[in-house]
Amino acid sequence: MLPASSLSSAAYSLRNLLVTQIADLDDINHIKIGHPGSTIKDLEELDENCLNLFFYDVNYDGYPADGSSENPFYVRLHCLITAVGHKSTEPEAPGSSKNRDVSKGENELRLIGEVMRVLHQQPVLSVADVEENEIAELQVVPHTMNLDNLNHIWSTQSDISYRLSVAYEMALAPVPQRLPVDSAPLVGDPQIVSWGAMTREPGKEKVALVSLQPQVEYIEINMSGDDWMPHICFVESVDPSTQKLHYVFKVTGPLDDALDILIAGKNLGKVKLVWNLWRRNTDNSIVAWQEDIADTELPLEKELKDSAVPSRPFVPNRIDPDDIDSRRIFQVKLPAEVQDSNTRNWQAVLYAIHEWRHESPVDSGSFITTPIKSNSVLFYGDGV
Repeated sequence: MLPASSLSSAAYSLRNLLVTQIADLDDINHIKIGHPGSTIKDLEELDENCLNLFFYDVNYDGYPADGSSENPFYVRLHCLITAVGHKSTEPEAPGSSKNRDVSKGENELRLIGEVMRVLHQQPVLSVADVEENEIAELQVVPHTMNLDNLNHIWSTQSDISYRLSVAYEMALAPVPQRLPVDSAPLVGDPQIVSWGAMTREPGKEKVALVSLQPQVEYIEINMSGDDWMPHICFVESVDPSTQKLHYVFKVTGPLDDALDILIAGKNLGKVKLVWNLWRRNTDNSIVAWQEDIADTELPLEKELKDSAVPSRPFVPNRIDPDDIDSRRIFQVKLPAEVQDSNTRNWQAVLYAIHEWRHESPVDSGSFITTPIKSNSVLFYGDGV
């Protein structure tokens, strides 16, 4: 027996939706899938109102932009739904004892009307695999066909005359019937870099590799005005005598460990450290972005000032990878949400805010506070 495919699953899902939503179709055998020339004769013998689903065209829609041979490709299905009506009787009016005949043609109009109603009210079909995992949601969209196209289809059906029909497009169905391979993290923000799973042959791990992480270079902040902008970076302690600076860092250790942040700013200036957090849960749902999460480490304001090292000048407005001043290193902790048991992976952006208090440009004599944000530092990793 041939295994079920996403195409046959989509067809059966449509068939099942119509039989459950159209009152007069009380048996799924009243809806057939196949060529009208071979199925309509069988449906006429049932002496019941029936439908035929003719999938007459499958269009290749291609791979997603980041797809590979391990991922499914996607197709569009075109389906012609044909009504096969049978003569019936019904009361002339509600409560009347007198009946009237309902012709085949009128019942076919009723059937097509019900099909259009159902697919208008429920235009999304869920397609599941054999293990009942949802692999796709198909949009069911009306597809207008002109008389030439209809005549072309019906002229191929021998011994069957044209029947009242309506056409739909169903998109997009994955082939083969499986979920895309989860090979790269979702991008949480257009301004940050994400990395996919890229493997190379043994011994060639470093061939043609380019580092995408921004490097921390020497920087000196202009302190000529009170509207100075702070600058921050992460300090990694490689060993007791070696430290490295980063703007992007993957956290692989315990998520509740303190992180060392080097801050550059004005002498005696104060800054606040604030997080923005993006995370993906174990069920693949996304929580993005949680903004302005205050740093939990006290004090909430970090003050840049000398801490009694008289033999060494205190220059707080510089970041120099070759001369890291421990007096401007402050400890912070990741937002507590990264340790949630449902968190699968996460990205956290840290930045500093200097609150500049100045006279209002529109109201002389009154003062306002303008937050001035620093650059950002990105941390990312997996859940607990």
